Amino acid sequence: MSLDSEIMREYLSRIAVGPSGSRDLSESEAYDALSLCLTRAASDVQIGVFLIAERLKRETRDENVGFLRALMDASAIVTAPTDRVVSLCDPYDGFRRVPHFAPVVAALLGAVGIPTLLHGVRSMPPKHGLTHRVVLEAMGMDLGIGQGADSVAEAAKRLATHHIAYVDLQDFCPSLHGLIPVRESIAKRPFLATLEKLIIPIRGRKETHAVAGWVHAGYETLMTDLMHGAGLETTFLVKGREGHTDLNIGRETSLWIRNEGENGQAQTTSVPSAGGGGSGDETTVKTVVELWRSILSGEKTPYASSSVHLAAHICVHLDPSQTLKAAQERVEQARIEGRAGAVFNNLGVNGPVFSSNPA
Repeated sequence: MSLDSEIMREYLSRIAVGPSGSRDLSESEAYDALSLCLTRAASDVQIGVFLIAERLKRETRDENVGFLRALMDASAIVTAPTDRVVSLCDPYDGFRRVPHFAPVVAALLGAVGIPTLLHGVRSMPPKHGLTHRVVLEAMGMDLGIGQGADSVAEAAKRLATHHIAYVDLQDFCPSLHGLIPVRESIAKRPFLATLEKLIIPIRGRKETHAVAGWVHAGYETLMTDLMHGAGLETTFLVKGREGHTDLNIGRETSLWIRNEGENGQAQTTSVPSAGGGGSGDETTVKTVVELWRSILSGEKTPYASSSVHLAAHICVHLDPSQTLKAAQERVEQARIEGRAGAVFNNLGVNGPVFSSNPA
């Protein structure tokens, strides 16, 4: 057995004992343990046991800090030639029960001058839900994936030029992407599912802001602490279904917001359900494509209202001097004039995939 395997075996002997007997790792030990997994210095069996043991034991804050630092150090993280970047951090394992709209929200933000980043992967266990990449590629987009760090660098240029970009896990952290078969075999969501979306591989020269979702109580403070410690200026969390960043329609959505130099604060917001829509829509690639097209073509729908409302909230979060109403009017104007649709088309490197003329 190699020295690295012996070290990993020692870590496992401490954490894989059970809820009552397991001992936590320090931040530096957590960093080392996950680094052994990412470099495949640990065996696949050890990696699987490690991920399950941490899930059963439950990670500590120090462990999560070490894990996220290991993921970031293993990633190609570049600075875009633009002062500010907003990152929409949706779950990498996708969606099954509801449609998702982060690419639409990114286009709305881009249309009002806010460079907005999307990131993810084609498919991730155990859910294997619909992801941004699956839907965008179904629309005919070439996302410029497959050239590793060069793809990340090109995406950073597009982000500055077109105010929107997508970058894939296989390019910015191939070692984490390489663990997908192991994650498939353990059949449960490990801590990686929470942390991978927080790597944020493209940053702004001056400011980087994260918009993410959370589900379980307590994770809102954990995630904001982690992102603040990772050098992000602010975080804006949405308690949406399936952990996504979309607002609920017809009922309140909980928000958790942390500005630079402040503690996190709870808020709520509401999107009226007037005009129907929402929970009954089947979540298929075809349905999601049609919903995205309808919003960006200027049609008036509940999902359009929800996407505009979220984009406006993010605008106010970045610039509190404006009112939510004024921000909504500005974003809605960009939508109905077709400017958001034009920005959306720039997600691909192969030109427009649909007409962005207003309906």
